Amino acid sequence: MLFLLVLVGKATWGLYAKEHESRKNLDRVEAELLNLNLREDRLRADIARLETPEGIETEIREQFQVARPGERMVVLVNNKKSEPEQNIKEQSLVSRFFNLFR
Repeated sequence: MLFLLVLVGKATWGLYAKEHESRKNLDRVEAELLNLNLREDRLRADIARLETPEGIETEIREQFQVARPGERMVVLVNNKKSEPEQNIKEQSLVSRFFNLFR
């Protein structure tokens, strides 16, 4: 009788483990499906935007940095000092001493 009980318990535990694994796989696949549906919606919106002349012009301007005839482009450059110069000024006397031997 004990042997039969152990055998039934083992079979039940196996079924439980398979159900648990299937549930995890289902949750993972549902999350992936949701992400794919969101991506599809974004792609459809992008396609709809690119079907208009304004969308095409915007995309060309972003991708190739071009201007219409008669327009001018201005490029702004950040004028910060580089960090290595600042680190040299902030080094301690001991660090400067050891840097002499490098």
